[in-house]
Amino acid sequence: MLFASQKMEIKTPKLAIIAGNGNIPFYLLEECERQGKDYCLIIIEGHGQELANKYKVDFTVSLSKMGKAIKFVKDLEIRDILMVGGINRPSIKNIIPDLWTAKFLAKISTNISGDNSILSSLTKSLENEGFKILAPENIIPSLLCPTGILGNHKPNTENKKDIFDGFKIAKTLGLNDIGQSLVIENGLVLAVEAAEGTDSMIIRAASLKKEEKGGVLIKIIKPQQDKRIDRPVIGINTLKAIKDAGFEGVAIESNEILIINFNEVISYANDEGLFIEGI
Repeated sequence: MLFASQKMEIKTPKLAIIAGNGNIPFYLLEECERQGKDYCLIIIEGHGQELANKYKVDFTVSLSKMGKAIKFVKDLEIRDILMVGGINRPSIKNIIPDLWTAKFLAKISTNISGDNSILSSLTKSLENEGFKILAPENIIPSLLCPTGILGNHKPNTENKKDIFDGFKIAKTLGLNDIGQSLVIENGLVLAVEAAEGTDSMIIRAASLKKEEKGGVLIKIIKPQQDKRIDRPVIGINTLKAIKDAGFEGVAIESNEILIINFNEVISYANDEGLFIEGI
């Protein structure tokens, strides 16, 4: 059997990449090929269509049939798994699980406090199967946001106060698995991220803007978030949403948040007068 990353010879791939939506899977596959690292590409059913159009998919799995993916990876004697990309959470009542998934759902049914607890439980269950769960930065360390001002523009005095207050508020909300982003303007929290995601939350916050100038996006990692499979991400679309909303910049938790298209993001912020700070 020839796998997605193999060119001239057949050998057992060393890494299974289970991919959803978004840009990060593309970066990881490109980096794996650049490094000559063997991988097996597994797509979550209903996700990653653009990825599948560019790369050979070795296996497609339904979220209700995770046992099949586990068997597939074990049969290849792979132990390293990297789960990456956005996933649309299905309604549990509408799925017909295989035996492994049914046992997993039964195990967590009385102990679910939010999406993060589900992901953490999934990670532990996969580790109990003998797998090692990797994080995107294990392959591409440069994805993590560094500390400090990242472009040409700096937050003003009011921005700095909003960053200080907003960071504390975001961490408190994160402790309760409520969200990982908020928009704060001159001391007033305009919006907290819910199920719609960061970019849509920014659009919602724009309708509540009080002042002509001001407004900062704060993005953190929840204290209990599993960093290997659920790191928060910003990209060029996030910066465009901030610009369109009339806000002044973004402060993100350094060494915790992933920045996609780093150079493009910084260049856009410089051109549009937005600040980006890793805190």
